[in-house]
Amino acid sequence: MKIKQWLKKIKSKGLSLRTTFTIMLILSGFITAALLFTTYKAFRSYHSMSEATDVYMELQEAAASLLSASDYLTEEARCYVVLGDRKHLDNYFTEAEVSRRREEAIQVMEERIPDSAALYALKLAMNASMTLMNREYYSMLLVLSAQGDNDIPKLMSNTVLSEEDAALSPEEKMHRAQTMMHDTDYYLQKNVIRNDLTECIAKLKADTHGAQNETSRRAHTDLICMAALVLIQSSGLIIMLTLTTRLGINPLLKAVEHIRRDQRIPIMGANEFRYLAGTYNQMYASYKRSIDNLSFQALHDELTNLYNRAGYDLIKKSIDPSTTALLLFDADKFKQVNDQYGHQIGDKVLIKMADSLKQNFRPDDYIFRIGGDEFVVFMVHVDNGVRFLIENKVAEINRELSSGADDLPEMSVSVGVSLNNEERPPQDMFHEADVALYYVKDNGRNGCCFYSPDMKDVVGL
Repeated sequence: MKIKQWLKKIKSKGLSLRTTFTIMLILSGFITAALLFTTYKAFRSYHSMSEATDVYMELQEAAASLLSASDYLTEEARCYVVLGDRKHLDNYFTEAEVSRRREEAIQVMEERIPDSAALYALKLAMNASMTLMNREYYSMLLVLSAQGDNDIPKLMSNTVLSEEDAALSPEEKMHRAQTMMHDTDYYLQKNVIRNDLTECIAKLKADTHGAQNETSRRAHTDLICMAALVLIQSSGLIIMLTLTTRLGINPLLKAVEHIRRDQRIPIMGANEFRYLAGTYNQMYASYKRSIDNLSFQALHDELTNLYNRAGYDLIKKSIDPSTTALLLFDADKFKQVNDQYGHQIGDKVLIKMADSLKQNFRPDDYIFRIGGDEFVVFMVHVDNGVRFLIENKVAEINRELSSGADDLPEMSVSVGVSLNNEERPPQDMFHEADVALYYVKDNGRNGCCFYSPDMKDVVGL
């Protein structure tokens, strides 16, 4: 019910431009914030994916470093037992005591992925390498014993030859050492290291792939959200532009066009514009009424409400003289009425005369008071056949004025008529009617006369 009332209110008053823009601005702010947050999450996902790849490469390098160190130790131990060159022994223990690449690999993985399956597999490989080192220590001790070299490295101080091996000749000790470094057991232990490292790398790949998949999934979700938010924001922008056009720009353009045409502004668009248009229309109506009043006052006689002289000068330019009769009225002996009864009674007589003219002529005809007791009537769309009608109208007007009603003095009018049905200026018609009027006055007043060219000699003009 409330929704229907709200929709009805919007339909009658229109949407509020301020409220609409405020709501759209707030929604746009929320969408922008969400878009920025989603963009930040997408960048974080990308960074996490890149970091996971970097960590995988670092840990794979660490695992490879452990294998490389183990192989290096094997190579140096074998070279020593075969060649008997002390430098290989020194190289071996430099790696074991100084370089310590295997231990560094363990440390790196413990820092990056503690308690992981990959670290567990790497530690197994380290344990297998340490176990293999005990075999290598024993073989290298056999060589030292065979060479009579008593400079035993510190890490080998706990290694002791068995009584059986200690009793062997130097040649047998060398052979025994070489055999221990190349027999099946040695290779089996070496394979254990490789298998553990292979397992470690496989675990690293699985963990990294899982992290990448999860990160990729989040990034994909973030990108979809970003696309949706961009679409929503674009749609909001289109809606805002559409509302701005419909609620503000179009009504404004139409208002400008109507103002140029001097017309009322249509009530449309936003609530604020409707209020503005309604206020303008009220001012426009008031202005028009004022203009109309001023125009009416400028063109009409204040006493009789008939057209005045200015109205006569304006309207005479628009008539067709060939189909118009001009009647010039003059109140007989009106000066005597003013002198005898006063100007107030004289004004009432003029009003009565004006009312009689309005009652006896058509609405299409134009009636003027051009000054004092002089009146003019334009009977439009007539020909010479109207003479009898004009005579009857003048007679009826004189009858009404002489009736003595309203306690006003009896009056009569003299009328000169110009009706020649020729194309001639209105001022010529006025002159002709004036000539005919003089003819009536010279012949007893209280009647009408139609102008003819021979009247000039009669009235002495």
